[in-house]
Amino acid sequence: MSSKSSKKNISFKAIYAVLGVALACLIPIRIYQLVCLNERDSSGFFARINASVYVFYALAVVFALALFILVTLTNRVTASKSVRGKSKSLLIGSALLALGLAYDTGICLGSFIKSVTSYGAGSNVMAYLFSNGMFALFFEALFGLCASIYFILFALYYNDGKENFSDYKFLALTPLFWAMFKTVYRFMTKISFTVLADLMLELGMLIFMMLFFMSFARISSQVCQKYEMRKAMRYGLIAAMFALVIGISRLAVTVCGLSSTLPTGFPFSLTDLTFGIFAVIYVAACSKSGRSASEDDLLADNNEKPSKDTVDEDFLNN
Repeated sequence: MSSKSSKKNISFKAIYAVLGVALACLIPIRIYQLVCLNERDSSGFFARINASVYVFYALAVVFALALFILVTLTNRVTASKSVRGKSKSLLIGSALLALGLAYDTGICLGSFIKSVTSYGAGSNVMAYLFSNGMFALFFEALFGLCASIYFILFALYYNDGKENFSDYKFLALTPLFWAMFKTVYRFMTKISFTVLADLMLELGMLIFMMLFFMSFARISSQVCQKYEMRKAMRYGLIAAMFALVIGISRLAVTVCGLSSTLPTGFPFSLTDLTFGIFAVIYVAACSKSGRSASEDDLLADNNEKPSKDTVDEDFLNN
């Protein structure tokens, strides 16, 4: 049986419903854990472990697998091409993400400057910066700024539908580089991964975020984009689930004046929330583009080189 014939008529409304149920189940549990289970010393460790911990992790895995399988099986995935023309939803989503990335850049630069100014003259500056993850933080800020600029250009295109953001091929990669260095910085956190729920959640989000941004860059820059849309949708929705659980739960406890329950180094970040919103909007907009996934079959394989006898259709059209 071919891969095409094995696809099912699964609507994206059903997939969004699964995502909604996932958020409705996971966010209240996570808020409960932050308020009632976390140590009050801002270490992020659980003061005690009850059934909610196991239920939370089990549900997170189940819903992530459900989203992965549903997007893999659905025949509603569209061609691996960016939405063209004006789009209010993509304008809002990309503008919000640009704002979130700018926010993250400011936080990173502030932490970097604070660390550098506290450097003791008697110690090795390179060893000091490496041991504290400041190099990773610096590059996170650098690529976060570039990514913010890219999503501003992305938003401007969907405002008037005239600019061509596919020309900014390097900038299209900067969100991926930003996520990579953010992951490196988090991996340098000196604490137990098995106990600190916030760190585990962030690493889960960042892994799927990197996979999403990899496919997103290929689609947006029109480089090796064949069959990438399904990957972008699959990984984007899973990353959005983790990002929204993290962002909304931390926002809720912060607004309620309980920010002291958040672990040190893991405050509410606008970036998590805006990324989750953008990923959902991007997948929704692409799923409604009306461009059949069969158009991908007309694209050359990534490892194929065009024949010398191939006719340049753009030349004939001019």
